[in-house]
Amino acid sequence: MTSTPYILLVDDEAKMRNLLSMMLERKGFRTDKAIHGKHAMALLAENTYDLVISDIKMAEMDGRALIQQMRKQHILTPVIFITAFATIDSAVEMMQQGASDYVTKPFDEAKLLLTIDKAMTLSRLIMENQEMKQVIAKTGQTHELIYRSKQMNEVVNLAQNVAAVDTVVLILGESGTGKEMVANYVHRESLRKDKRFVPVNCAAISSNLVESELFGYEKGAFTGAAARTRGKFEFADSGTLFLDEIGDLPLDSQGKLLRALQEKKFQRVGGNEEIPVDVRVVCATNQNLEKMVYQKKFRQDLFYRINVFPIVIPPLRQRKDDVVPLAEYIIKTFDFGKNHTLTEGACRKLKEYPWPGNVRELANVLERGIILTQETGLITTDTLSFLQVARTRISKQVAVRLPAGGIPLQQVQLSLVRQALQAAGNNQTSAAKLLGLSRSKFRVLVKNMDEE
Repeated sequence: MTSTPYILLVDDEAKMRNLLSMMLERKGFRTDKAIHGKHAMALLAENTYDLVISDIKMAEMDGRALIQQMRKQHILTPVIFITAFATIDSAVEMMQQGASDYVTKPFDEAKLLLTIDKAMTLSRLIMENQEMKQVIAKTGQTHELIYRSKQMNEVVNLAQNVAAVDTVVLILGESGTGKEMVANYVHRESLRKDKRFVPVNCAAISSNLVESELFGYEKGAFTGAAARTRGKFEFADSGTLFLDEIGDLPLDSQGKLLRALQEKKFQRVGGNEEIPVDVRVVCATNQNLEKMVYQKKFRQDLFYRINVFPIVIPPLRQRKDDVVPLAEYIIKTFDFGKNHTLTEGACRKLKEYPWPGNVRELANVLERGIILTQETGLITTDTLSFLQVARTRISKQVAVRLPAGGIPLQQVQLSLVRQALQAAGNNQTSAAKLLGLSRSKFRVLVKNMDEE
């Protein structure tokens, strides 16, 4: 749901539509207006609304027909009816039709806003329920851990051991190794398995929105905060909260996260109420948090708090026994790849490749291979000819011959950056490692390349 609630107003009287629109927009809501039920259905097909406020009596598709059509098309948006015919019988009938509430004409503004606030709470619950179903559907397709190697067997054993104990887990590993899948496995093996698993990518949240994303906010806490909104901690109550890329969490937010972990309670942005929460926290990062602590980029006390039980996932190049089983499983996850198979030569080529982008890169390569073999359904060595096997490693004492006329050093650097990105499938962390650089130094080179 957007931070500014979006309401559809349906009434065949222009005066009533305009009155409601002005009143609600003055309170910070966004509105659209429909002149009857058919017009409303057309708008509902194009937009996602948080609430519908509709008249009952309308010439073309009245309110009753509108809500029946909405439910028939599985549009679960709450509906408030406005009617001039306030009888017990009509109120009961409207509720039976699926209305969340009703108000009578002439309506009191304060009462209408209170009714809207109640309906918006229902709207948030409906959306969260829909999001939860999507998460369950998604994880139901991809959460299976596929492995054959001794290294991953050890990882799974550690995950099983810690799952039964309600403690913080820190999953370490390069980008694309499957840290979220291991976190999900910990959740599914725990006593919280029937509750929510809520993933949060800390690197994807704007620094000024981290706290409202994690802890929620009160109505009026900032511009656009038109209604109280729960954060991920509250949404994950009784379940598991997965904080991916925790190394990218801003320093000022790290202190508030530490307090929530230690005291098991927090305050919403703009609020004073202490909200207790029962959440199992699993963190993950591809960064060296100890080094970041030394560089004062990560709080030492938070590091000690989350580093209770670390699990290190080895990169795919260190567990070659997993490559073919993973490849065979990944192929079947694509709707257009269910009948595809790998030849022995293709399997050998996949095992020879160093996979700087790990399992994520493997999935991308296989998707391309499936597309190239739609007619035959057979992925061969020739199919994977685009996959360049790593060249022999160069010794640490690299000898580069300087041309007689010289060459700009920056040009050499940018060329190496481009080659490293290509070899790593545009994964900056993996590309930095190919050049023996930290990710921050590599990012500077990429920025210079972009400015060229």
